[in-house]
Amino acid sequence: MDSVRFDEALKKMTAERPRQGIGTLGEKIVHAVLKEYYGGGDESKEIKVGGFVADCVCEAGVVEIQTRQLYRLDRKLAALLPVCRVTVVFPVEKEKTIITVDEESGELISRRRSPKHVTVYHAIAQLYGIRQHLADDNLTVRLPVLSVEEFRSATKKRGRTAKLDRVPTAMSDEIVLTRPEDYAALLPASLPDRFTSAELAKLCHIDRDSARQVIGVLKQLQLVSESGRRGRSKLFSPV
Repeated sequence: MDSVRFDEALKKMTAERPRQGIGTLGEKIVHAVLKEYYGGGDESKEIKVGGFVADCVCEAGVVEIQTRQLYRLDRKLAALLPVCRVTVVFPVEKEKTIITVDEESGELISRRRSPKHVTVYHAIAQLYGIRQHLADDNLTVRLPVLSVEEFRSATKKRGRTAKLDRVPTAMSDEIVLTRPEDYAALLPASLPDRFTSAELAKLCHIDRDSARQVIGVLKQLQLVSESGRRGRSKLFSPV
């Protein structure tokens, strides 16, 4: 992680996108800043590779920035991984400040910290959509940990707001996953030898559905396996 380079990327991309333009942009600011940070100059961006348009192409190979719905990368990864190295970047928005502005004047109405607590385990759950590619030697996953400001506009309907865009304000960490051992290192130290999805959810502070997806990723990487049942719940054990 290079915080200075991230700040430079943030400054450049936000300078090109005045605040009054938030919500009217074709490319979201989080995506644009990360593409600048990982891809560098304009000459390396939006390059056609193997029938697909890559976000960036650099010495490390193809870089794909995805801020949600990772499953959409499945076909592109299937085509690119046999022929080149690919880095998938998926941000973890650990801290979010929600800023509400007036729909017409743009005047600040409120500013508050989001109560939602996002962790690396939420990101691992999202990797379920590309799980079949995670063990590929040509794939690297990078999870930049960000603080963001989410802009919303107050609508004429009382109590309703419309999301405009999210602006990253800082990168505090970066998790790099290149092999199964990197994923194993993220498991909670207090994880028992046999556990249910509910127990994993509680330890990782995620919901049950996300815990099942995390287990699906770990099974794909051969890091856990089914080891029986406890009542109606499946049990899993580290391999």
